Amino acid sequence: MSFAYPWILLGLPIALVVLAISIAGDLARRRATARLGEAKLVDALVTFDAGSRRATKGALRVLAVALAIVALARPRTPGGEKVTPAADVNAIIALDLSKSMYAEDVAPNRLARARLDATRMIKDLPMIRWGAVAFAGEAVAYPPTTDSQQVVSFLYAHEPYAMPGGTAIAKALELARKNLIPEGQTESAARRARRKPVIVLVTDGEDLEGDPASVARVAAQDGITIHVVAVGSRAPQPIPDIDPQTGKPSTQERYVHDETGQSVMTELTPTAEAQLKSVAAETNGLYVRAEEGTTGIASVEARLRAMIQSEGVERRETLFTDQYAFPLGALAFLLLADALIGEAPRRRAEPPAPPAARTRRTHAA
Repeated sequence: MSFAYPWILLGLPIALVVLAISIAGDLARRRATARLGEAKLVDALVTFDAGSRRATKGALRVLAVALAIVALARPRTPGGEKVTPAADVNAIIALDLSKSMYAEDVAPNRLARARLDATRMIKDLPMIRWGAVAFAGEAVAYPPTTDSQQVVSFLYAHEPYAMPGGTAIAKALELARKNLIPEGQTESAARRARRKPVIVLVTDGEDLEGDPASVARVAAQDGITIHVVAVGSRAPQPIPDIDPQTGKPSTQERYVHDETGQSVMTELTPTAEAQLKSVAAETNGLYVRAEEGTTGIASVEARLRAMIQSEGVERRETLFTDQYAFPLGALAFLLLADALIGEAPRRRAEPPAPPAARTRRTHAA
């Protein structure tokens, strides 16, 4: 048991002052009674001695004052521990939602497995404020937050069939950078030193429109580290034709076909892999490729965990549960008891005496 404001307990002697006032009042009452006459004669005139009741009421008031002071000091009990890491880590998962992510070389498919592994990483690293970017031909973002469940919901709220075609990696990285380093943001040097912004790029393709490496170069100047997870296979893979209504492969066409009737294939080309490696290299990030049915996100999780542990612990804060309700409840009970206890017992009302019989006088005529 401890107190949030222990200095308030210095006011406990106030209860003794209340006790002294009660004793002084009782002594003054006795002196006033003694001035009325002899004690035996005065006692004969008193129908009830209220001394014990006054003493009880005085004790209740003294205890009530003491409990009020204790409640103001906010008694509390330990309720856990909060650890604040030295590193202030904001991280954004940039997840590729191009239709090629439906490929099934990673079971059950690239997108489903990436979502599962990303969700696990978010839950396993709750000390990080997570955000997300979903992208295909365009990109949408959810800013970093302490509510990790909202980020997970965002990752599952978008589907490739509802996104514009393409793989706009550069747009996704730029949008993630702006959410990690808002323009016009002012912060202290100490805060900048603690800040460790991270982007985890999960993709299976190549950006044929933008220049992801140049965006990564700017991100590096902002202190952002970009880890790249390449989930595509080097071997060509067919792309399942997903029905938007059911979210499952179409019963008519199992895979996507082009105008000539040939299956559309997806693969992680050497050019795409070189582009993704350059993005990671620009920021001294990790590049990992899916192997043996895994996405490689676990390797990024291990890197993030090691980074946080290497920074050490900045502060351990004990969490407390307030217990002031108990002295307040006892205080209310004592005040109610004081109000109900009278200085003299209640007397039953006696029925009025019958009127005396009137005698009629007769006068002699």
